[in-house]
Amino acid sequence: METSPKLGTYNYRYGAMAGGIGIVFSIMLFFMDMTYDQSPVIQAINILIPASMAVMATLTFKKDNTGLLSLKQAIKLGVGVFLVAAFIELAYFTVFINFIETDFISNTAAMQADALREAQPTMDEDIIEMQQTNTEKYFYIISYPVILIINVFIGLIVGLVTGLFTKKS
Repeated sequence: METSPKLGTYNYRYGAMAGGIGIVFSIMLFFMDMTYDQSPVIQAINILIPASMAVMATLTFKKDNTGLLSLKQAIKLGVGVFLVAAFIELAYFTVFINFIETDFISNTAAMQADALREAQPTMDEDIIEMQQTNTEKYFYIISYPVILIINVFIGLIVGLVTGLFTKKS
């Protein structure tokens, strides 16, 4: 009797590849002075990297499992790949903002304050400064869990869609 391959192996392998590619992409943006650029194209690429790895993990698992794939397995693969990639990229991000771009948090808070001033010109300056101070103060507490939750959610969607198109029990 043959046993099914372990999902964790595929999650770690393809999640590590997605994390590595994401880090290379981030370094490329840093050297092109585009670290703070949040254009829709850059955001789409940041989603497509782990999404493509999650699809590849699902297809490879299905092939290695003699063509069998359940929807549950596809969802676990999607979430797993995104989660592994997120942890790797967050580790790099921690190194990046603490050693490479040490003003990242204050620059990000200042950019958010400028955007708020532009969007709400009548807003009191004290409120804008308070928002900027809170962003700097609570950056780690808020951004890391939010990044993980968003990655799990997107991984769930990618796994579900991939599973619906490729499942065979």
